[in-house]
Amino acid sequence: FPSESRDQRFLFLSSLPPLLKLSCNSAPPAAMTPSSGASSILPFKFRPRRETVDWRRINAVDVDLVASRLDVDTLQEHINTVTFCSLEGERCQRCQSPVDPILIKLLRLAQLTVEWVLHCQEVLAMNLQAAEEKLEARGREKQEMLEQQNKQEEKVKTMAAELKQRKKIIRTQQSLLVPRIISGQKCVHCEKSFLNSMFLQSHMQRRHPEEYQSRKSESRQTLQAKTAQVGLVEKTPKNIFY
Repeated sequence: FPSESRDQRFLFLSSLPPLLKLSCNSAPPAAMTPSSGASSILPFKFRPRRETVDWRRINAVDVDLVASRLDVDTLQEHINTVTFCSLEGERCQRCQSPVDPILIKLLRLAQLTVEWVLHCQEVLAMNLQAAEEKLEARGREKQEMLEQQNKQEEKVKTMAAELKQRKKIIRTQQSLLVPRIISGQKCVHCEKSFLNSMFLQSHMQRRHPEEYQSRKSESRQTLQAKTAQVGLVEKTPKNIFY
């Protein structure tokens, strides 16, 4: 395609059947060439030519019609005979003359070319199948990841709903506790309020240790004074009436 653009050539090749696509490629990939130094996917060796030629079937083929219609089915029907036949002992049915050696050489070159193209087609088919299997595996992995993502999203939604419910419970508890805190024990040294005297005492020990000790001493002295008064009352003699 010397006069066509690259895009036009690509569109033309993409519209052809697989066999004709291979014959239009300029060269096989490096991994397919025996002289490239890289090992090919499939071992390749030219087969011997032992097929006999059915001249009646060959004579019945309209080559011009096959070419004009791109009749790949007809090519596929005769590909084994054309590729692997031998004309070494063939003679003309009219004059019984042997086939020209130059024509035999040309046919053999064409046969080797077709056989190599068939091998390349098989390798490409295997590569395509491997790529499709790999693509399917990646698709399954993607689907599994999407399912995991959906599960994580559902888990996040559940946790968010649970968190919302817990916040609601905390707000309810706070609304119930605030009045009790306001009406509870208040610290005389700061503005904090506590539910009971135990929390107030703990607060005094931590935040107001000096005032706490002073108040504790006053309470002790008051208690001692009351105890002394009780003792004096008990020692006072009672009036005895006869």
